This record gives sequence, C-alpha cells and structure tokens, in this order.
Amino acid sequence: MSYKLIRLEAGIETRVDIPGRLLLVDSVSTGQGVDIALLRNGTPAPYIPGRQAGFRLVEDFGGVILKSAIDCEVGIFLSLSDVQLGGTAGGAVAVPDGVSVINDLAHSIPVTLTSSSNTTPIPVSLTSIRVNNTTAQPVPVSFAGTVSPVLGVVTVDNTNAKAIPVLQKPGEKFEVNVANASVPVTIAKSLDVKDVPCPTIINLAPVNAGLAAVALVADATLRRLRVRNGHATATIAIGGGGITLANATIVLQPGDIWNETDAAGAAWFVVSDTAATPVQMQGLK
Repeated sequence: MSYKLIRLEAGIETRVDIPGRLLLVDSVSTGQGVDIALLRNGTPAPYIPGRQAGFRLVEDFGGVILKSAIDCEVGIFLSLSDVQLGGTAGGAVAVPDGVSVINDLAHSIPVTLTSSSNTTPIPVSLTSIRVNNTTAQPVPVSFAGTVSPVLGVVTVDNTNAKAIPVLQKPGEKFEVNVANASVPVTIAKSLDVKDVPCPTIINLAPVNAGLAAVALVADATLRRLRVRNGHATATIAIGGGGITLANATIVLQPGDIWNETDAAGAAWFVVSDTAATPVQMQGLK
C-alpha cells in the first residue's frame, strides 16, 4: 500500500505511476473535488470528475492521473489489496451539485433555519413549498416593492360557516358571475348595481334646448336619469358633447321619456330642431 499527498496546480495533470487494484481518496482541500483518470497499459481512461474524500475505486490499474480546476492538495491511497478508513467526527461532506430529498408528508424532515441576527434574512430558493401551519402558528410574510396581482379565474369554495367578507369601494361596480351553480349574495350596504333600489328622487331644473347642443346635466352621483321631451312638436336628441340630430343615437319625439341606467352620472348634452324646446329631468340616487 502507498499513500501520496500531492499538490495539484490548476489545470495541470499530475501522473502517479504506481500500479494497484484499489484507489482511495483520503482528503481533498477543495470543495470542487479532483478529476481522476486510471492508466491501463500506459493509456489513460476517461476522467472521473469531481471526486471527493472517501471516493473508493476497486479496479486494476497501472497508475493514475490527477487534475484539478484550482490549486489544491489531495491525499490518496494506492494498494493491491483492500483498505478501510474510519471517519472523523464532525467531518464535512461537500456535494457540488446539491442534494435532492423527495419525502412524502408522512415522512417529513424537520428543518431549522438560523440567522446571525433577527434582522438578517435567510435566502431560501424552492421550486414549491407547502406550509400547513395552524391559525395558532401563523407564518409572517413580508413583501418588498410592488406585488402584482395574478389575473385569471379564482375559485372560492368556503362553507357558510367560513364566509369571506367583501369590502366594496365607493363608485365601483360589484358583479357575481356564476357558472353551473347558484350562489347566495347578501348585500350589507348599497352597491352600484342595477338591482339595488334608488331611494332618493332629485327633481332637476328644466333646460331649454336649441338648434346648437347645450349642457343638459352632469352629476356623477346620479345612478338613474330620466329625460323628457316637453315640447308639443319638436324633436330632441341627447348624448355627449358635440351631439347633433344627424349623429344622435338617442332621439326623443314630443312627450318621449328616456330612462338612463348605465351612465346617469356622465356629462349629458341636448340639441333640438326647434329653439327653446323645454326638457324636463329627474335624477335618482
């Protein structure tokens, strides 16, 4: 048996012409390991890359070639018979490519992460992680920067005993779309939806429409708007700024009433084919 402690220079092959049947790596001073090639009849075999301390190979050889990507020292045993070595307590194990552990929930592995201080974060990179803490053991989560929402279909299957409270923003519209099921919706306060009653009636001041468009009403708080053509013979049209009888979509004949439910709070204008055409309005809130 022969033991060699060899200093390797980065990228330079070192040849050891000692024949044997067993090669045992005793120590490597770098975590990257060393590349080992066996010599058979003077011809080197392909390199076995990244070997660490404890690597053991039983095979006839005429010598070995060692190589490392960085400067290091490597200790090896070369022998014609078997060699057994005891480990050192607390010895480090280096695995350059990482370790993959795939356990099911019934055989979970407890892991404790410690940091040098309470304010220093511990970087953890995981493809997927399952957290099953109880409500008595909540996991605090802190987001830095901008958190972008995930858009798509969200399925909520809570029972009635675990109802989810919903906060309605003023001026927003609340919608419930149901597919293949009926969902009871309880409205605790007035929402901006068509099915909610408007308890307040606002009698707006009449406007005289003319041959050019004039402002009719602009009140963002209105949820319904009713417009009546009060002339006996005139035709009026209502719409946005720049409305004319030629481009109008909403045209009211004498005595007609328009009930606006979609855009009552918009800025409305009116035009007529007759000067001084009275237009009455009623708003609901």
